[in-house]
Amino acid sequence: MQKKDAMDFLDNLQGKGIKLGLERIEGFLAFVGNPEKNFKSVHVAGTNGKGSTATMIECILRKAGYKTGLYTSPHLVCFTERIRVNGKKISDKNLVKEIFALKKEMEKSGISLTYFEFITALAFRHFADSNVEVAVLEVGMGGRLDATNVVIPSVSVITNIAIEHEQFLGITLAQIAEEKAGIIKEGIPVVTAEQNETGLQVIRKVCRKKESHLSIVQRPLLEGVGMKGFFQEWNAALAVAAVKQLKLSGFVVEKPAIKEGLSLAKISGRFDIVKKNPFVVLDCAHNPACCVVLSTAFQYEFPEKKALLVFGASNDKNVIAMAERLVPISKKVFVTGAKYRAMSVEKLTRVFEGLGIEIELVAGVENAVKKAISCAKKDGVVLVTGSCFVAGEALDFLKKSK
Repeated sequence: MQKKDAMDFLDNLQGKGIKLGLERIEGFLAFVGNPEKNFKSVHVAGTNGKGSTATMIECILRKAGYKTGLYTSPHLVCFTERIRVNGKKISDKNLVKEIFALKKEMEKSGISLTYFEFITALAFRHFADSNVEVAVLEVGMGGRLDATNVVIPSVSVITNIAIEHEQFLGITLAQIAEEKAGIIKEGIPVVTAEQNETGLQVIRKVCRKKESHLSIVQRPLLEGVGMKGFFQEWNAALAVAAVKQLKLSGFVVEKPAIKEGLSLAKISGRFDIVKKNPFVVLDCAHNPACCVVLSTAFQYEFPEKKALLVFGASNDKNVIAMAERLVPISKKVFVTGAKYRAMSVEKLTRVFEGLGIEIELVAGVENAVKKAISCAKKDGVVLVTGSCFVAGEALDFLKKSK
């Protein structure tokens, strides 16, 4: 029951919603002894590719001999995926212990943390207790007011910038870029793969103001990338650029570690081919920019195929633009919804109805995946996407059904 009680506590925190800001997390971390100051860090922000880039950087540093931490979000199947030391997920035993210990500290402090603030503090404490040398930290949302932005990293990384989370980050690309660029610290080097001039102008301006050296990735890395999808070649190039900056800061990372790290780095739900005969591809594409990249990757990997699309989205997403980008690579859509934060299937159906594609409503991601696989037979391709929650439920089902 102890684990259930711990997860119920986290669920209750999650139910209280999102409150951006650093005052609470800074106060609480000071109260518990600032564990985030016990290790060096790499801070990764951006709209898409954060998790992949962070995973590549961590794997390279681990192969270079450093004891590493990796903090990413959200998880697909199990919460422990979010917090890793040397590539290994936090154990259930340590997770439960840390949750109850920090819960007591929060009650003593009188500081009421949000869900993401609490688990960020938990990750920092676990990394400190594990004597991690360097932690790679993925921003949860935005950057400037994200709970991870309490660290002074060795390098700041910005993957790319697109419209997302408008209710929190702003409605224009420039406004969102300002939030992402909020992770830039005085004199700390910055690397980015952003190509849009609007976003670059903001990043350049903040770097000048903070006197931070800026490196811009100009081309993808075409060899040695273990993750599938051409977009991972850009993430790999960004990861290598970040490691080069770390080398200038005193980290010792030789070429073999970079090569091995890139080839072995793996993160679930990013053009993840989890089954063959028929092919089943899981992807966490959750905004229009992601769907553009996913569509291109699908056409590259399966040039003669059209997908049986299993699609569900969270209730705050621009699903019209997402659907418009996925319909051209699809021959049928199974409209469904995850158990958490799901947009209604009725609303999704109305979106797809005007796009000239066959639609089938299916209650539950597991049932939708089953139906799509049945329709695909042996030579088709099932593409499951729309949110991390949808991809996660599909992955959980497919693992259990093996």
